[in-house]
Order: sequence, then C-alpha cells, then structure tokens
Amino acid sequence: MKIKKSKIGLDIDGVLANFRIAWSTKYPNVDPKSTSWNFDNQIKERFESMIVEDTLDEFYLDIPPLLNPKDIPFDPCCYITARPIDSKITELWLSANGFPQKPVVTVGVNKSKVQAAKEHNIDIFIDDNYNNFKELNDNGICCYLYTAPWNERYDVGQMRINSLKDISIVW
Repeated sequence: MKIKKSKIGLDIDGVLANFRIAWSTKYPNVDPKSTSWNFDNQIKERFESMIVEDTLDEFYLDIPPLLNPKDIPFDPCCYITARPIDSKITELWLSANGFPQKPVVTVGVNKSKVQAAKEHNIDIFIDDNYNNFKELNDNGICCYLYTAPWNERYDVGQMRINSLKDISIVW
C-alpha cells in the first residue's frame, strides 16, 4: 500500500519571514511584539510612500527569516502570500534565504487564500493570521495556526503549532 504524501502550503510573513522585526526596524516607533494584527495605524500610508519612493521591493528583499530553511521537516508544495508585491520578489527572497523553490501565489492584501489553496490541491496550510486560518478550515482546507503574539488569544486547540516540526503527518 502506497501512502500519499500530504501537500503542504506555507504563508510567508509571520511563518517564514520576520516582517514585524523588519517593519519596526524601518519604523522604530512600531512595537514588533504587538498583540494586535493592526499593529501600525499608519501602515497604509507607509506602504504607499514606499511605492512612490520605489523602495517596497527592497524592503521585502531585506526581511530576515524567522527560521532556518533546513529546519523545515517537509517539502512544501507552494507558498501563498498576501504581500503587496510581485511574486517574483518573494521568489528572490526565498532563494536568497535558502528556502525550497516552489510556486509562489500572491493573492494580494486582505484577499482570500482559499482559491489558491484549492488550485494547488493543498492538504495542509500553515498561516499566522487567524482570519486566514478560520477561512481555510471553514472551506475544507486543514490549516494550522502558527503561533505569533497577535494570535495567541485564540484557542484553536491542537490546530496551533509553535514550529513547523509540530506537524505530525506523512510528508
């Protein structure tokens, strides 16, 4: 009997990339450990300013990783992100930081990841955003919530992970 490997998709910021540290380095008045998802009330204007100044891609390329890619105990099938940049920039970031080169789907800010997950036949997805976690699970895609200060208040039981090694499945 052959066991099917699970197809696992990953979010980028908050799971692989330390967006909060990069943002608070650029904007020191922003607390990187904020427990709120809405951690910077000027974020929209700051993004718009970076677009005008043509520095947004550079910002995303310089974000430090949250983990060593060698610590990922499975081969992800794809990455799905809501970053406000072209997928090519994320692909460059992944490559520069040694992450597995897999397809990157950019859905855009505040957009659903469900369709992209279904198109890639994902069995399991990992995200740090509670709203994405809930929406994916509500639509039949098993999603684990990756622990971050902004999502610790949610009781998701065994669906919470603190490390990618916490997933006990067949890969």
